[in-house]
Amino acid sequence: MKITSQQDTGWGVIYRLNGLFAEVEIISPAGKYDEWNIKLDRVWSNLVYRNKLEWEKDDEGNILSANLSSEDFAEKDFLDTQILKAKAEISKAKKEMVGDETGKVSVNYIKAKRNLYKALMLKEIWLKKYMHELGLYLKEVSHNPAGSMWGK
Repeated sequence: MKITSQQDTGWGVIYRLNGLFAEVEIISPAGKYDEWNIKLDRVWSNLVYRNKLEWEKDDEGNILSANLSSEDFAEKDFLDTQILKAKAEISKAKKEMVGDETGKVSVNYIKAKRNLYKALMLKEIWLKKYMHELGLYLKEVSHNPAGSMWGK
C-alpha cells in the first residue's frame, strides 16, 4: 500500500486531534477550565492552519498585521467572549464571598462556574461539529455490528 503525502498529512492531523481530545476528556471532568480552554484552542489551531491569513500592509508594502479571516474568527471570538464573561462572573462572586465567615460557597459563584462549564462545553461541541464538517471526526453509522446477532 502506497501512502500519499495528502493521506499522511490528514492522518497526522487526525492523530493530533485525537490526542488533544484525549487530554480534554481528562482535564474537563477534573474542573481544570483554563487548561480545557487552552486544549480547545489547540484543536482549533489544528483545524484552521490551512486557511489563508489576511495580511494588512502599508503603502510601502510593510506588514502591519496578520489575521485569520473574519469568517474563521467570528464564531470562535463569540465563544471566547462567553468564556471571558463567565470568568468575570466567577471573579465577582469570589469577591462577594470575601469576609463571609460561614465558609459557604455563594449561589452566584455556583451559577458562574456552571456558566463557564456551559461556555466551554459549547466551544468543544462547536469544534467537534467543525471537525465533522471537515471530515476529521468519526462518522455516525446506523448499523451496529454488535447488534447483528439480534437481527438489528
